[in-house]
Amino acid sequence: MLSLRLLLTLLVVVTVLLLGGRLVAAQQPPFNGEEGGQISGTVVGVTGHVVDWAQINAKNGNQTFEAFSGFNGFYLMRVPAGVYNVTVYDPYNPEYWANSANVTVTDGSSSTVDFYLQLQPPSTVAEFEPRLSVVVLILTLGATCFASRRLKR
Repeated sequence: MLSLRLLLTLLVVVTVLLLGGRLVAAQQPPFNGEEGGQISGTVVGVTGHVVDWAQINAKNGNQTFEAFSGFNGFYLMRVPAGVYNVTVYDPYNPEYWANSANVTVTDGSSSTVDFYLQLQPPSTVAEFEPRLSVVVLILTLGATCFASRRLKR
């Protein structure tokens, strides 16, 4: 027969898994005892699945606040009142991105920012101009000739 301690541990684990981290997030204290609001949302991947452990940043001037999405893709952060640029980054799939969002947080407010990740467009690489190679060759020859004349003197 299972001990009472093991049963309680299993109950807590199952509860946390079913709530997907919302239990911990809902018990967050106010930001440093000050007034403020919260930013929450869900991070959804390319195939429609939720993304866990995505990093969400809310930046206001020099201050940056950070949260991570839970097993159900949900995140929640408490921040002081202000205007924030909220971004998401998936460290396990850095080739995916989502547009950032600007959010105004007031005392007691609750803002929802959901992120829908998509594949980043390939970055463009500047091509080397064929005419530029001729210019580089001429400059190299000129510098070599100039250097050799100085050595002969």
